[in-house]
Amino acid sequence: MSQKERVDLIEVDLLDMCKYILSKWVFILIGMVVFAGAGFGYAKVKSVTEYSSKMQVYVTVPKTSDKVLIRDNAGEVAYDYVRLIKTDLITNEVAKKTKVSKDDVKDAISAEVVDGTRVVEIKVKSENKDDVKVISKEILPVFQDVVQKKLERNKLVIADYPSKVEAEQKVSTKKMMVVGAAGGFVIAAGIFFIMYLVNLSKKAKRN
Repeated sequence: MSQKERVDLIEVDLLDMCKYILSKWVFILIGMVVFAGAGFGYAKVKSVTEYSSKMQVYVTVPKTSDKVLIRDNAGEVAYDYVRLIKTDLITNEVAKKTKVSKDDVKDAISAEVVDGTRVVEIKVKSENKDDVKVISKEILPVFQDVVQKKLERNKLVIADYPSKVEAEQKVSTKKMMVVGAAGGFVIAAGIFFIMYLVNLSKKAKRN
């Protein structure tokens, strides 16, 4: 068998390889710390604090007349209200009362129907904490007024009033540090794995 063939047939002892890589644990740890620090720095640079408040309303079957009762369905009306929440009917009035621009109001509010229910959850989210506070305070009265006076529908049942404004990081510092540390481990271990194979190849050539 030629020397080239012997090199191609190098056998890797997995236990020996693991011992070699683990013997470099100090360098692997340094790599993890460095990459975790890089992840922390990235999270700090990219992180944006968002503030939010939630509330819920329950949609009842309209009782304006027998004709409406036959034609309308509370579940369908709930989805109508989800669409309604971002229309000019709502956003113009909220903007007027809060002194927040209409576009900012429209970006801040959203709504969805809770699966399998007639409950509509309204969420106010923005990077501006003050905007969240004032919009959350006005959104339900405006919504209620539009539903009752302009649409002539039943008064909404408020299931949950606006929750306390909560802060949330868009980019999680903790998550990025964990990802960075894991990446550092993989890269450092990969480098030592390659070095082990190179050393093994050199030994095979000498033999």
